Amino acid sequence: MEDVEEQVRPWRSSPPSVGAVLVTHDGARWLPKVLDSFAALTYGPTAWRVVDVASTDEGAAMVRAAFGAERITYAPSGTGFSAAARVGVDALPPTDWIWLLHDDAVLEPGSLAALLDEATSAPDVAVVGPKIREWPSLRRLVEVGLSITSTGARETGLEPGEPDAGQHDAPRDVLAVNTAGMLVRRDVWDEIGGLDEGLPLFGDDLDLGWRVALAGYRTRTAPAAVAFHAEASRRGVRPHRAGDPPAWERRRAALRTLLVNVPGRRVPWTWTRLLVGSLLRFLGFLVARDAESAGDELLAVRSVLLRPGEVRRVRRERAAVRRVPHREIAHLFPPFWLPYRHGWDAFRDLVAGLVRPETVESVGRRSTSGSGDPDDTDELVELPPLWQRRPWLLTVLALTAGSVLAARDLWTGAQGAVLLGGALPPAPTDAGQWWGLVLTGAHDVGLGSTTFGPTFALLLAVVATPVWGSPGVVVSVLVLLGVPLAGLAAHRLGRMLTPRRGLRIVWAGTYALSVAAIGPVAQGRIGTIVALVVLPIVVNTALQLIEQASWQVGLRLGIWIAVGAAFAPVLLAMSTVALVGLVLLERRLLRPVAVALVAAVLLLGPWAVQRALRPRLLWWEAGLPVPGQGTGVHEAISLLLGRAGGPGQAPLWLGAVIVLLAVLALVPRPTRTVVTVCWSAALLGLAFAVLGSFVAFTVPGGGESISAWVGVPVGVWVLGLLTAILMAAPEAAGRARPVVAALAAAALLVPLGTATWWLARGVDDPLARERPTVVPAFLTESPGDTLVVRGTLADGVDVTVVRGAGPTLGSEALFPAQGRREEVVEAAQAIVSSGASADVRRLGDLGIRSVYAPDVDPDVEQRIDAAPLLEQSGSDRPGSRVWTVAVDDPAVDGAGAPWRAVVGTAHALLWAGAVVATAPVRRRQGDRVAQERP
Repeated sequence: MEDVEEQVRPWRSSPPSVGAVLVTHDGARWLPKVLDSFAALTYGPTAWRVVDVASTDEGAAMVRAAFGAERITYAPSGTGFSAAARVGVDALPPTDWIWLLHDDAVLEPGSLAALLDEATSAPDVAVVGPKIREWPSLRRLVEVGLSITSTGARETGLEPGEPDAGQHDAPRDVLAVNTAGMLVRRDVWDEIGGLDEGLPLFGDDLDLGWRVALAGYRTRTAPAAVAFHAEASRRGVRPHRAGDPPAWERRRAALRTLLVNVPGRRVPWTWTRLLVGSLLRFLGFLVARDAESAGDELLAVRSVLLRPGEVRRVRRERAAVRRVPHREIAHLFPPFWLPYRHGWDAFRDLVAGLVRPETVESVGRRSTSGSGDPDDTDELVELPPLWQRRPWLLTVLALTAGSVLAARDLWTGAQGAVLLGGALPPAPTDAGQWWGLVLTGAHDVGLGSTTFGPTFALLLAVVATPVWGSPGVVVSVLVLLGVPLAGLAAHRLGRMLTPRRGLRIVWAGTYALSVAAIGPVAQGRIGTIVALVVLPIVVNTALQLIEQASWQVGLRLGIWIAVGAAFAPVLLAMSTVALVGLVLLERRLLRPVAVALVAAVLLLGPWAVQRALRPRLLWWEAGLPVPGQGTGVHEAISLLLGRAGGPGQAPLWLGAVIVLLAVLALVPRPTRTVVTVCWSAALLGLAFAVLGSFVAFTVPGGGESISAWVGVPVGVWVLGLLTAILMAAPEAAGRARPVVAALAAAALLVPLGTATWWLARGVDDPLARERPTVVPAFLTESPGDTLVVRGTLADGVDVTVVRGAGPTLGSEALFPAQGRREEVVEAAQAIVSSGASADVRRLGDLGIRSVYAPDVDPDVEQRIDAAPLLEQSGSDRPGSRVWTVAVDDPAVDGAGAPWRAVVGTAHALLWAGAVVATAPVRRRQGDRVAQERP
């Protein structure tokens, strides 16, 4: 037997020396079993060194009793594992190998012997690591070698919860192994500089293995050596104290490890990819309502990607030990497609959990890996049905499915068809056109324009950038899925208003359906839809401001007001009135409210100034200026019952039920105060709706007077009434059963009736999916602008100027170059009246190359035919006529003032700065401990 052992372990005849370094920090929870495993080793280290990092529990006494005070070095609080390991290694006597140990990792007796077997198997092996299984389960694999993906994800090659059945027991080359039980050659450690102290807690193992590989050495796994690791730091079960690495350290470590180790030619691409990926992760965390992780992502980006000097310094220091080209170690990294497969697996697991909710072990098991407690045991928990666990999820899915069904005729269309109709112009061909509206000084629209682009174009550009070539997707989602989006926003507000889950789900669903009932979806009024989606968020943030009167909350409120007002400027006026009233009641809110209003105005930018100079234009929302319903008795009743007029609005009797229930909500005395507040907010919306019904405005560049659309004020009116009902509902539930049953039936009648009408009618007409038809197709490719003539000699002739296929969403809000509109109108009227060649030349000088009459009046046609220098041209539409302006050298639009582009760029940066300033950053446990200490 001894001869066999000598053949397997030739190093027995000349045993290498091993110096063990144990790093401990408040590890009393795990140390008893860890120390017992050290004592049971069949082959032990030559020398021991313990580094205690400011332990305050019994762990410090345990290691003193086990090793003696002379073998212990004390490190100050906040010392990371890498720095502590360096302290321990420096205190060791000269040895052949260094063995790094954790205070939460138990070893099997033959671990060191098995590690040395693999370490001495070849002269170029420099690092060896054990197979790591989960503690306390002792069955599930944690790691058998490590690598890192191109997105910074730690890759083990294992399935989640994979049990150890010997399937990974063959030793192999890997990029890295965990520092828990890592065996490192001392000469290689000294050559490459040991662990990177810039990685105090996470990523140090991957970074070391990467540098070892680039230096020409190998890292191997030794599965015969087994460690049971509690992973206390990664799972957050180790006590946190002031000075410990922050929660975002894991992501920071991943970014740093990639940037300081990838080949030099790939650094720019890696930096760009990590930045974009981090921004997408930030947005994903916000959508998932994980504000803490979103804040961590931004902090990690700031600490690494925004410090290129630090990355260059580290890369220069490591250049001397890089002797192997990166292509020779490429096999140690996972394939490029692996992160995408993981994303697909996560999505598939989510779907599987939804369709098989009865008993899911991965969800129902109380995972021992989450606690790290040695006394934990696995336990299966029977899960309730999905409709009990996730009723709001099912409600959102139902609203989404309803939206898809209601828009059944609008999701697809013929080639070239886009979503348009009513107030909605077609989306541009790519997101770059939206960016151009904001960042350029001159705009290629009819007659040219040098005015500032609308602020909503900036917001749409940001959202559409990931789908650059398909901005219509963003428009379709906002318009056709506005109902579930409004429901999500309302439900978040409902959490602040009531703890009763059933009530807030019905309330949020009713408000969501009111977005369709008021009429903006069928009419393509994207400004109203976005404003009504943002409205509950504005109210939610305002309530947070009342609870916490800080400038940060005020700035956040200003951002949300600016988002809504960018699409519907009247929301700014309504918010101003409401916040001024709030300050009159609560003087302590003056400063944060001032921050909110100033921030909103600044974020709306110069476009808001253009609108403010013409106050009536505050009623012009994003999209084409389509007239509202005007005044009259029927119109007044419609406003009172929550309808803004026009096609696509729900029956009035459904609104009457809401008003009736809101009036009854004033009856219960205990809730009368809060219900009165809700009624006050509702009446503010009704007052603006009544005011707007008397407002008419004229769009610059157009001569027609347009009555204002009051969809947003009506939405405020409806939200106030629904909230009054919500606040009184718990009190009404305590009354007589017949009364409760009648009120409940009436309350449920509104969402059920609205949903039935919505699904039956659909949301098309005038909204449609078709090709833009402003001018004939052949005119869209012709040089110069097209003058579109409508009307008759008796009633008056109206003209508009179109460039290309006509205005797209965002460009319709641009004002034409000052004076040019008037010149075009004068020239067109002169042609119709006298038809002199000078008038036609005047059109040519203004860039007009074609005249188009879509439904020509015979008298107008005769006058234009008689005008010189206007040549008849064919038209592809019956009843229409086209003439070509026979002049030379089309006018060239100016480039616009360069300072306008500078202002536009500064405006975009202002938005970015405001969002970053309000980025959610959680208060960490270590910070709380530090603040609680005297």
